[in-house]
Amino acid sequence: MSLLRAIVVIAAKDIVQRSRDRSAYIMGIVGPLVLVFVLNGTLGAVDEISAFEFGLADADGGPVAEGFAAMLAGLEADGIVAVTNAEDRTDLDRLVEGGDVTAGFLLPSGLSEAVTAGEAARITVVGDPGSAIAVDVAEAIAATFAEELDYVSIATGSVLVAEGGGADPSAVEELAASAQALEPPIALVPVETEGRGFDAASYYAVSLSVFFLFFTVQFGVLSLMEEREAGTLSRILTTPTPPAAVVIGKMLSSLVIGVLSMVVLVVATTIVVGATWGDPLAVGVLIVVGVLVGIALAAVVAAVARTAEQAGAYASIVALVLGLLGGSFFPVGQAPGFLAAVSYLSPHRWLLDGFRDLSYGAGLADLVPGLAVLGAFILVVGGGGLAAARRGLLRA
Repeated sequence: MSLLRAIVVIAAKDIVQRSRDRSAYIMGIVGPLVLVFVLNGTLGAVDEISAFEFGLADADGGPVAEGFAAMLAGLEADGIVAVTNAEDRTDLDRLVEGGDVTAGFLLPSGLSEAVTAGEAARITVVGDPGSAIAVDVAEAIAATFAEELDYVSIATGSVLVAEGGGADPSAVEELAASAQALEPPIALVPVETEGRGFDAASYYAVSLSVFFLFFTVQFGVLSLMEEREAGTLSRILTTPTPPAAVVIGKMLSSLVIGVLSMVVLVVATTIVVGATWGDPLAVGVLIVVGVLVGIALAAVVAAVARTAEQAGAYASIVALVLGLLGGSFFPVGQAPGFLAAVSYLSPHRWLLDGFRDLSYGAGLADLVPGLAVLGAFILVVGGGGLAAARRGLLRA
């Protein structure tokens, strides 16, 4: 039997055998698809943050209090906060303690007079200890308003000193109104990078698909050990079948099964949860490379393990550890610097970065550095693993 024909026959036999195994569908398609759907529907809800519920007790009623209320009204119009008015401090405490609001602002009596006179004034933030983020936001809003008042006070005072003006209330009021109309000398402007927003559907689709891929492709390699233990492999080797055809045929079946499962996941996650994968050609290239990486790791495991059961356990541990290290379950960019650097030792990190770059609009040319690293990984790790596995598994 020729080498090519033997490879095709062995690969086809393994593919048909795996197609009859329901665990292959669960591990390669159903499992990741269900997890993507569940995580996107639960953790993905963080993208839809509701407005912060704040209370406002205005015991001042002066122009400064009106300015603060106007600022809150602007934030409310933008959907950032929702304001509930309280009669006094007691009513505000009741709203916070009852869970009607997560934090509240108390504008004390005499606030406007104190600010106009240049005296110390205070806005009190009442917060729920169980809503630390909301309290921090409320404090930031109060601090921002106080900084704006400081800016107006400094501008007004500077003009009065420069012109030698006295403390004429009408002059102070006029200058304060003019200062409020001026643009601050420095403004912080938030800028969002194009296409780099957190897309939960795409994030989980990519992460879980890559994670489960390493479990899916290992069966072709590990089946060599199962057939050796069952005696099937020794009978195959007594035929004219070249030993190399057995190894290559197993690898080919893993390649086909891995690619098919990934293609199904790409299509399914796109339709079901609206995931964005990017350029189809580049995605296809990265899928093939990812499957080859998984086969290379499985070959190393097969060379180290002594039994099929042991190999399965080792392969699962390797896939889990590399998946965690590479960022399959959390954005590695949020990890400490050392862990983020070490994550590049995992092929998962390079694959995930590649797929996510594609989802942001990158093309095949942008993947060249990552593909080079993964290609080197396949040649070094996979080549050594296959050579060791061939010597260890194909002994007569």
